[in-house]
Amino acid sequence: MSPEPPKSDIPGIVGSAILVAIAVAAFYFAKDFTALGSVFPRTVAVLVILFGGAYIVLALVRPGPPKPVEHGSALRRAALFAVMLAWSLLLQSVGFLTTSIVAFTAILLIANYDRWTPRRALGYAFAGALLLGGLYAVFRFGLQVPLPPGLLL
Repeated sequence: MSPEPPKSDIPGIVGSAILVAIAVAAFYFAKDFTALGSVFPRTVAVLVILFGGAYIVLALVRPGPPKPVEHGSALRRAALFAVMLAWSLLLQSVGFLTTSIVAFTAILLIANYDRWTPRRALGYAFAGALLLGGLYAVFRFGLQVPLPPGLLL
């Protein structure tokens, strides 16, 4: 029995094409925003167009081996959805940094399969602080997005 020939990731290509189309529309409709208000949607739209287009080209040019079907935990997926929903609902009233720290911690606890060690916990805390601090700085100062104030900043 010979191995299966490489196949293109059709669902990934279709999903990327849909996201690229949405990004093109977002870029177009952002023309009606103020100059400052259009910075963030246009920046994200350009990135989605570039990375989505690159994925489509890569998936067509270099197809990979068939991917095995993976079965995950429905409970973990539901918990991740609940955390993200709570984050989006509490963002305005509690604030960006506070809700993001709590959501990051909750997602980390839900998604981590490995055994916890002090070194791992410290590494995750450091990475989370860099990630959330970096996102805050990029949104607030680079893209000038007005973030909801809250308990922290």
